[in-house]
Amino acid sequence: MALNNTFKHALLRRERLVGAWFMSASTVMAEVIANAGYDFMVIDIEHSTANTHDLHALLQATAESNTAVVVRMSSHDKVQVKFALDLGALSLYFPMVNTVDEAVALARACRYPPFGDRGFARMHRASRYNTIPDYFERINQEVCVIAQLETPQAMVNAMQIAGVPGIDGLFVGPGDLAIALGHGGDVTHPQVKEMMAEVGGFCRRAGVPLGTVLPTPEMVSWAYSVGYNFVSHASDIGLLMTSAKTGIARIRQLSSDTLMSDPPTQTAPTSAY
Repeated sequence: MALNNTFKHALLRRERLVGAWFMSASTVMAEVIANAGYDFMVIDIEHSTANTHDLHALLQATAESNTAVVVRMSSHDKVQVKFALDLGALSLYFPMVNTVDEAVALARACRYPPFGDRGFARMHRASRYNTIPDYFERINQEVCVIAQLETPQAMVNAMQIAGVPGIDGLFVGPGDLAIALGHGGDVTHPQVKEMMAEVGGFCRRAGVPLGTVLPTPEMVSWAYSVGYNFVSHASDIGLLMTSAKTGIARIRQLSSDTLMSDPPTQTAPTSAY
């Protein structure tokens, strides 16, 4: 088995990709999402029921699909990063990257010396238990490191962060950005969209891969139009909740309409005797 990070190579070509966002720890749901037709799916271990120890089973569940898997890490912790990489994660999102120094540290944590300081081991799932002959020669080039911009400070520093060797793309976290700007998580607020569009323009002109996650197909289309090239749509839990609420509301509406259209019930006259 040769190493080939199709997600990273598509990003660097700035192909337009549509992604899923995965927040449950269910291997069945992971397998469903991975076979739904998305270009990539993000396994979120920052804001979900899944954690680093769930990754082994989740990566196994998605391995046979054509959907690339990205892991959204919960922190910058180097031990956690090493664990995720050893389990076979090839592409990682890192939350709250605000400065060039933070970006440099993350790029190094994901790569073996002399380019980085990832801890070395031979016997792990990533190397298919030391059966991929060129794993250690290739992995530094195939790993994909994405810095998440989630504050006004990060947005200002976007192009400097993008220029750090070993940072392969940027991701704007619209919810955290909206909170930081004082808009209560409203990702549709004009100030949020203005900042997102500004960074989108910079990245499009510079050829920098740029992604985000947005709740509706219309907003995903908007993100593409302002310079984003890899965008996730909602999440597995969000899609399930939306579908369930829509179904419940429709059933109650139809039941109410039926009740209103039923003829009045005829009651038998009461005997006077």
